[in-house]
Amino acid sequence: MKALLPILVFFVFGYALIRKRPVFSDFCAGVADGLQTCRGLFPTLLFMLVSLSVFRASGAMEGLAMLMEPLCSLLCIPSSLLPLALVRPLSGGGALTLCESLLQTYGAESAIGRMASVLCASTETTFYTLGVYLPDGGGKGSGKVLFCALVCDLFVVFFTVFVCNFLYN
Repeated sequence: MKALLPILVFFVFGYALIRKRPVFSDFCAGVADGLQTCRGLFPTLLFMLVSLSVFRASGAMEGLAMLMEPLCSLLCIPSSLLPLALVRPLSGGGALTLCESLLQTYGAESAIGRMASVLCASTETTFYTLGVYLPDGGGKGSGKVLFCALVCDLFVVFFTVFVCNFLYN
């Protein structure tokens, strides 16, 4: 298994040499294309990271969670899952941090621990994904894509609570 990567690299370089391709030039061209992509994505990603940090540090996330607590109670969603459900579409790293905090607080075998784990594994970092893939499309139809993605994220929250309560209670 350790030899798989060197064998793959050797195969790619060998194939390129047999085909008489300029390996170094092709490699440099690929790196240049990758750097162009990074340069185009950087402002969007930086904006998202800064916005999320400000949102969390200002206490707005906790305030929003407190505002939505009566609705969560009505829908039988544990209020401690709400910050995770709010952060997951924005940041994978932030969601993992919140999930870890929930697991440490409630335990991995608790209902909330299971729900947090399933929620983290079942949802996508929606805004990050849209920020990466939609700038190339010119923004055409992005509102519809965002709406559908957020509806799916909301569905996953309800389905997670339902399945975890059904299977473990």
